Parts: sequence; structure tokens; C-alpha cells
Amino acid sequence: MNQIAGAVVVSLDDDAALDRARAGAKAAVLARMRRAGFRVPDGVVVLADVPRNRFGGTRAGVEPLAAALDPGLRQAIVSAAGTLAGPLAVRSSGIDEDGAQASHAGQYDTVLDVRGDDELADAVCACWASGSSAAVRGYRTSVGRDGDAPLAVLVQSMVPADAAGVAFTANPITGARDEILVSAVPGLGEKLVAGEVTPDEWVIRGERVANTADHHGALTVDQVRRVAVLAEQVAAEFGGPSDLEWAIADDELFLLQVRPITALAEPAPEPVPLPADPPPGFWVKEATHAPTPLLPMTRELAGDNNDALRAVFAEFGILLDGLRLEIIGGWQYRGIVPLGGPDLPAQMRSRIERCVGAARADHVSAVLAQWHDEQRDAFLERVERLRSVDLPRLSTEELAAHLTTTRELHRDASLVHFRLVGAVSIALGELALLLTGELGWRDDQVLELFAGLSPESTKPAEQVRHLADLAAGLVGDARDLTSLRALRESNAAFAAAFEDYRREYGCRALHYELSAPALGERPDLILSLVRDQLARAAAPAPAGSDPAATRAAAAERARAAVDPATAPRFEHLLARAQRAYPVREDNEYPTVSAPYALLRWAALEAGERLVGLGRLAEPDHVFFAEVGEVRAALVDGADLRGLVERRRGEHRWALGNPGPPSYGQPPGPPPSLAELPVEVRGVMGAFQWSMANVSGAPVGGNEAGTSTLRGLPGAPGTYTGTARVVRDEQEFDKIQAGDVLVCPSTSPVWSVVFPRVGALVTDTGGALSHAAIIAREYGIPATLATGNGTATLVDGTTVTVNGTAGTVEIHAEP
Repeated sequence: MNQIAGAVVVSLDDDAALDRARAGAKAAVLARMRRAGFRVPDGVVVLADVPRNRFGGTRAGVEPLAAALDPGLRQAIVSAAGTLAGPLAVRSSGIDEDGAQASHAGQYDTVLDVRGDDELADAVCACWASGSSAAVRGYRTSVGRDGDAPLAVLVQSMVPADAAGVAFTANPITGARDEILVSAVPGLGEKLVAGEVTPDEWVIRGERVANTADHHGALTVDQVRRVAVLAEQVAAEFGGPSDLEWAIADDELFLLQVRPITALAEPAPEPVPLPADPPPGFWVKEATHAPTPLLPMTRELAGDNNDALRAVFAEFGILLDGLRLEIIGGWQYRGIVPLGGPDLPAQMRSRIERCVGAARADHVSAVLAQWHDEQRDAFLERVERLRSVDLPRLSTEELAAHLTTTRELHRDASLVHFRLVGAVSIALGELALLLTGELGWRDDQVLELFAGLSPESTKPAEQVRHLADLAAGLVGDARDLTSLRALRESNAAFAAAFEDYRREYGCRALHYELSAPALGERPDLILSLVRDQLARAAAPAPAGSDPAATRAAAAERARAAVDPATAPRFEHLLARAQRAYPVREDNEYPTVSAPYALLRWAALEAGERLVGLGRLAEPDHVFFAEVGEVRAALVDGADLRGLVERRRGEHRWALGNPGPPSYGQPPGPPPSLAELPVEVRGVMGAFQWSMANVSGAPVGGNEAGTSTLRGLPGAPGTYTGTARVVRDEQEFDKIQAGDVLVCPSTSPVWSVVFPRVGALVTDTGGALSHAAIIAREYGIPATLATGNGTATLVDGTTVTVNGTAGTVEIHAEP
């Protein structure tokens, strides 16, 4: 069976199947691979040049499937498929698919487990219809192509896979050509390709096979080697680095699909070892703000933070020199630096005097008032002024000056940010110590006094709801990402509203790393938020009572229990703490997130110019240089390529050598403050309480195979849903409406994804972390500081999160 029905349907072994213009990219490549001797499942191709009058009914401007196939064509397809062992896999094979100008990635249909003639006819019609959907038409218009997408349809025997996955013949992230990456899941590979399941991961370099992630035990080492050999052979036949899909059934290895790896990164540099010489003291890896090694330009900013922290500790009279960030072996660690030196007694006297004076003058309230009355608007104006600069129109000298100005913004903002952190910490801590000490309250009871007081956390997501309301009346039932992309391209009202959102919220860093894109650079992320809002119809309602009612009830319970002699102090501390609590999130945009984004954009513009001048190999290599070095390259002509190559090697070495969780010996309990003035005891105790509730030391003891993870309570309530492990902002697209978000930690900008999730689980962080504050604002149960939740939980697992108890019950893996 080579030619069927006048060349309308052909076998994969027919010459016509090799013609991409007729058989489509997917089928043509597999036909070629069959001829080269690879084990490709038997199949037939319904060619793309089937006359449209053979397709029954009318489809003009309509999304649903066709009413019926032409009887003769239906019979030809059924007869051809009758030669195949069932059940069947029916896949679209686009003529334009995987092309340089228009990839059509994820836009065409695939139907699996097809049984019987009627299901086969429906599946073929579904594939054809996907080529003429409104979404595809909008996409084609956006890339300069008109009309429906020409499609063939590939019908194959479906492999009853025991395991399946993908393989890359070069590392698509690092560009290393000497590595083969294999990802595998038990059973069919569709959930892996769709990003719904976390796979087992293997890296093969020559004879060395390394299992870098083992969630399912899907493959033996021997099977991994066989997949790697298949990948090498396919790449040799294909003529370049390849991405292939494969399946194993009854220990037989099948090739299911082959694509070129496009936009492959340049080869990774050779690793360059870095010294790991920690300073004296106890240093803990900074997993919350730097879960991976920071690049040099971002590391430079730690100097601003160290200077600011040291100044703030002195300003409030904290009896420590500062909280310091250090790079050890390429990774960021944090440690407490005590006062010291030959003049220690004088330092202590000075700090005690300062602490007592600041407490009696209520310096905390003065700092908060300065933020509200002066600094907030001033920083917002600076951000807007710098954001309005048209970077491409600047001269080289003007760009260098602009780079310096954005760098100075971070330095100034860092000092203000940490002054506010100090003020908020003392304000919340002093109230908490009064209530936990005098009334015996738990920390979660204290936090009820602040319910609903951080509206800044929810604003970006609230505006997504407006976009979703607008889209709902325009897209009908087609509420997928490709339909929203097409809507943005074709509808002026939605496009304008989308750009308004991006203008308002786009200047926000998603990660504390300058090389990571800001929110405004991720249009598909914004559209996916709209998609999920449409799917859920509304953001999840807060758990329990109304936040204002919760807050008022907690205040009344405290007033009823507090000693009358203490009541005036309680009222003062409550009012001050409730004024301070919103500042924790309110200051983040103008003092942290926006300065990061503005410096990133200035650096990228410099990188583009330096590439054009032959002083840098790639624009994003600019982040391997410090700001002063970039200025020198712009103004003085310095060539950064050698410096950057060495630092890229150092970064690669650091990634492969993560270092221990800590260096040095824990210092033990703090010394007694009993002999110090009451003001010092109050400030130091408050500061310690707040810092403990921000960092939230991981509970530990969560071993592999456990049925219950233990952490810290973060936000009250109970929720059962599907776990989705998201290690950084690049994986936001994995999240589906109602998922349980499992992540190392979150930054404030992650708040945009919180309306999509039903609960939160983190590796690190305490009740005053950004994650906890945002979760409470949304009424999302949260369990924090599990230590290894991202390593223990598997995508697709059903879990119950009890944010009141701080536990995660694991029900069943997918």
C-alpha cells in the first residue's frame, strides 16, 4: 500500500510523503527517517493538496469541526488507516510548521487513542479545522501570511509506550554540543511535551551518564544510552542539532518526531574554577533572593545593599555592624556581622545611646512618615523620568551617562528600601512581642491584625481581571493562548488595553537578577494570566471572613485582654504597625523592582551597541560585566570579550559546584540583653522577631517518600489540588488555573500569578516573607519553609495544603 485514492492519501513509504509542500514538515521528516532505517511507526498521510470541495460542509469563519467528509475521501482515509494496527494517533502536519518565519508552535491539533471509523474521521477533521481557526488566521496575518494554514494529516499506529520523552542532541540552554539531554516520563509523552509533568532528566557526555532529576524511574541506564545513540544517529542523518520525540514499548525504541534545534546558544565556555574562601563567621546560602549564581552586574548591586544595611543598623541603634552579603564560590551567602575592633566598648556605648534616642523619639514613625510624605512620590517620579527615555535615540555618551544614572537610582533606592525594612521590622516586632509576651498570642494571631492591609500586592492581578473582562466579549469560546495572541494583533481596543497594562506594570523585575526579563518583556505571560482569569471567571475568594472583619475582631480581642495600664502603649503600637505593614510591599516597586528593570534595559541597549562595535559577542553578555566596565567599553573603546569569556566560564563552574548550605559554625543563642535599657531590649527583640518571620528557617526532616511534608504556617486555610513545581519565572507558563504552586520562594512581582493558584508551598520564607503576605491578601493557603518541597513534590501529584498547620499531605502521584 503505497498510493491510495489518486494520491490523496499516501503511505509514509511513498515518494509523495517526502514532499514537505504536500505532506507537511512532520510527516516529511518521518518519511525520510523511515527510509534511513529508523523505527518510525507505520503511517499514512492525507496530503495537504486535498481539494477543498472534498471537505464536506462549510467552515468559513467558523471554529467547529466540519459537518462531514466527502464520502469518497472518507472511504479512502478509512481504507488506508485500515492497514495500520490500532489504536491510532492522528496529528496535524503543517506545511509552514517549524519554519523560520512562522513556527505555528502548539497551534495545530493532535488526537490520540483514535478507535473506529467515526473517531478517525472526526480526528482528521479536527486537524484540518485547527489550520483555519481564528487564532491561526490571526497569527498568520501577524507574520505576513494570509488565509488558512495548509495542512496535511499524519495517521500512525499509536505506540503503547511504557516510557516516552524527548532528547536534545545539544544542550539548548548552554549550547554545549558535547551533551545529549534526555527527558522521560512513564507512559505516553504528551503530558511532558505539554509541560504538565516534571520529567526524569539525564545528561550524557560521551560514556558518562548522569541522572540529574529522578522523579519516576522511567528508564534504566541502558535504555538512556540507547536513546542517546538514537539521538546521535538522527542528528547525523538530519544534518545538525536535533530535538526528537521517542517512545519505548516492550523494550523497543521508536522515533516519533524530529525537529531542528533553532536559535541554539553558542557553545558554553570551559569552566573556570572560583575560590571558595568564606570570611570568618557563619554564612547561610541566600536561597530566597539568589537561588542561582548571580551574574557580575547583579553581584555589583550587593555592594549597595551591604552599605545600606550597615547604615540602617547604625541609624536605628541595632547592636550589630550589619547583615552582609558575600559571594563565596560564585554563590551568594548572607551573614550577621557583629560589632568589633579595638574600640568595641565605645561602639557599644554609641549604639546603645542611639537606640535609646531613636526609640524615645519614635524614629520608626518618622521614617514611615518620610516615605509616605516625600520619598514615595519622589522615587516614582525618578522611575517615570528614566523610563520615558528613548534609549535607541541616545548618543553613545548619553547612553553611558544614562547607565550611570540608573545605577545611582539603585544605590539611592537601596538605602531607602532598607530603612523601611528596618522601620517595618521594629514596628511589627514590638507589637508582636507585646501580644505574645503579655497575652500569650501565637504569631498567626498577631498577623490577623494586618489582614487586608497590603493592597499593593493585588493591584497587577486586579488589572488582569479588567483585561479578561474585555477579552471575554471578543473571543467567544476560543479562550486559549493563541486566540488571545490573535486578538491582541487584530482588535484595537484589546491591544490598547494590553499596552496600557504593560505600560503600568511592565517595569517590574520578575527575579533579583538583571539578566532575567522584566514583566513587560513577557507578553505571553500576561496573556496567559488573562487566559487563566477567563478560565476561572474570577479571582479566588479570600478564605474565611472578610479581611476587615478579621482585622477588627483581632483588635477587639486584644483590647479586651490587654492590661489597662498597657492599653495606651498597645494602641500606639497597633496604629504604627498597621501603618507600617503595607509599606513592606508598597515600597518594592519604586525601590527594588523598577530600578532593576531600568538598569537592565539600559545595559541591554549598551550590549546591542557594543556588539555592533565588535567589543562584545552577544548583547546579553553585557551582564557579565560591571556597570563601570560597560561605560569604559562605550566611551573608551575597551574590548570586553575576553573578560566576559572568563566570567562565563566562572559562572558555568559555579552552576556545577553549588557549594554547601552554609559555612562556619552557627553562633548559638544571642547574648542576654537583660542588663541593657528597656528601649534596647525592645528594639533588638522586635528586630529578631521580624527577621525570624521573614526568613523562616526550613523545618527539615522531609525525606523522600514521606506522605506529609512539614513546614511553617504562612496563610490559613486548606486546599486540595494538583502540584505544579515552578523553580523560576521562566516556568510560569506551566501553571494552570487552580494548581498548587510549589516554588523555592517568590518575589513581589510573582503576585501576578497568584489568582491562578489554589495554594502555595515554598522551600524557604516565613510569615512575613513576600510569599506569605501576598498569599494572605488573596486568601490562598500557604505552607512555607518546607526546605525541599520543590525536590520532593512531583508535577501532577494531588496534594492537600493546610496553611494553618503548615503541612502538605501527598495523596497520589500522576
